[in-house]
Parts: sequence; C-alpha cells; structure tokens
Amino acid sequence: MNPSEIATLGLAAYLVVVALLLGSFINMAADRLPRHESLVHPRSHCRSCGRVLNLVDLIPVAGYLVRGGRCASCRTAIGASSPAVEALCGAAMVASVALLGPWWGAVAGFVAVGAIGVAGVSLGFRASMRESRQG
Repeated sequence: MNPSEIATLGLAAYLVVVALLLGSFINMAADRLPRHESLVHPRSHCRSCGRVLNLVDLIPVAGYLVRGGRCASCRTAIGASSPAVEALCGAAMVASVALLGPWWGAVAGFVAVGAIGVAGVSLGFRASMRESRQG
C-alpha cells in the first residue's frame, strides 16, 4: 500500500468511528428528549440502578457485547435497539464511503446518520407518547 491508500483507509476508519459515536448520541437523545431531560447532565447512567456508565459501557456496539446486553451492576437488560442504531450508523458510513469514496462518501454518510438520528428521536417521542397514554 502506498501512503495515499493508507491515508484514505485511515480516514475511512475514522469516519466509521465517528458515525458509531453519533449512533450512541442518537440513542441517548432518543431516550432523553421525549422526557424533556438534558442531553448534557446527568452523565449517562443505568435507568434502573443509577450507576454512571464507564468507558467500557460507552464504546459503541462493543460495550453492549462486553456487558452481555446488561447493566454491569444490576444486570437489567439494555435492549438490542441501542447497538442496532449504533451499528446502523456505522454501516451507513461504511456503505457511503465504499460506494462514493472518502470525501463524497463522508458527506453522504453523515446525511444518512442524520436521517437515522431524526428517525430515532422521532420514534423515541412516539414511544414516549404511547407510554404516557397507557400510564
């Protein structure tokens, strides 16, 4: 591999990592915004026991797999939608970069991640409205 190819591969890997992290943020926003909670404070935590999530818990997709889909403290199930959204964001970026190259692929990938974000937060609001009607 020549230096240009290595740089392109590094850029693509970076873009995928950023997309995975954005997927994690989308999950948090979809969970908190419908309940009118801050996106900044408090730190990410288990909804059942209140344990503040550590670095391992916050690694997109891998944190879920390491913990077996459960809270490290109380063992409450997290739900498969969290890693699914993160993986979908990563996959959208991989597909965009693979099809369009690193520059236009980055643009298309971030547009796709944004669309996933809008859909995720919208679904969070729908779920919240459903819960409030039932409760």
